[in-house]
Amino acid sequence: MFLFIRSSTNPGPRVSRIQRFLSARGERVVYLSPLRTGDCVTNDVERLGALGEFDYFDGSGYFGYLRFLVLTNIRIVWFIFKNKSDIRFVHFSDLESVILGGVACRVLGIRFIYNIHDNFFQRYAFIRGLSYLLRGLESFYILLSRITIVPERFRADAYPRYVQDKIAVIKNIPDFDVTCSRVPFSESVIKLFYGGWVSPNRSLELYLSLAQFLVAAGYDVEMNVCGWGSKDYIEDLGIEFSRLSVEFHYLGQLDQRSAVDLLKKSDISIAYYSPDKIINLYAASNKIPEIIGSNTLLITNSQTEIAKLLFPHDISFQFERDISEIQSDLIEFLANPANIKGMVDRARSYYSENFSPDIINRDLEMVFKNVK
Repeated sequence: MFLFIRSSTNPGPRVSRIQRFLSARGERVVYLSPLRTGDCVTNDVERLGALGEFDYFDGSGYFGYLRFLVLTNIRIVWFIFKNKSDIRFVHFSDLESVILGGVACRVLGIRFIYNIHDNFFQRYAFIRGLSYLLRGLESFYILLSRITIVPERFRADAYPRYVQDKIAVIKNIPDFDVTCSRVPFSESVIKLFYGGWVSPNRSLELYLSLAQFLVAAGYDVEMNVCGWGSKDYIEDLGIEFSRLSVEFHYLGQLDQRSAVDLLKKSDISIAYYSPDKIINLYAASNKIPEIIGSNTLLITNSQTEIAKLLFPHDISFQFERDISEIQSDLIEFLANPANIKGMVDRARSYYSENFSPDIINRDLEMVFKNVK
């Protein structure tokens, strides 16, 4: 079996697309993880068991986080040892899951892939010495792995030169085609879309600011939100949009395909990554490829590496500190249908060349050819 281990309840889009790639080729795919508070367990993959029940920490509660690391890693080793005769290889997601399991795999002669979703040493504002130590620790596991995968080349470049031969890029893109024929802003209401964690630290106030100046310019606006969040916060958010005369819809937790289907029917989506966190400057989520591919207008902040790649292609609106920076340009853009068609055509071309499903299948074929 091909064992996938991650510290999140569910595989998530990045891991799921690799699992589907292997399942389509007749391989048995099994998932192992802790159960995290607030998550709904998906049933789209066979589960080997659970590593316990834990809260999410998000940078706080260091003792609880250390306890989580110790307990889950000990249990990971136990599951690997117990099932060693059935395991063809192990796929570890991020540093939290590979600490003891990666060493156990090498001792037992089991090959493993190390999938770095987020460079751990850049995740928080560590002091320089600790950051270098964590970078070295991650590099150690890169060397132990059969191959390590990251979502963008700029993520790989953050590691030392001596590990680069072990790193392959598998972009964070859906393994299904997200393109559509719909032209945005073709209806009487401008539809805004947000998908993800619905909480005060997710910068949803940007949507309020955007809606405010669109309404002031005479547009009817609708706000659609999906994802997990506090019921009280979601209700407060709905009230804030209602005060702006914006129709608000909370659609609950949706799977990736359902969320993308809604995105295709939307006109604008914001991908904001606070520059206060180092890891956000190297953001490489699946959100931006989904927005670009679905003919939805992307608004993002300019400080990230991915924004710098997009800027020369004129397929997004970018701001530095405040979304009001783009207000006049956006209103002028919306007034001319030729502007909209031009951006759609450029975005479609960029998606085809950089984010199409054919790219991920080609890259995965290469990775697993080297693993076998």
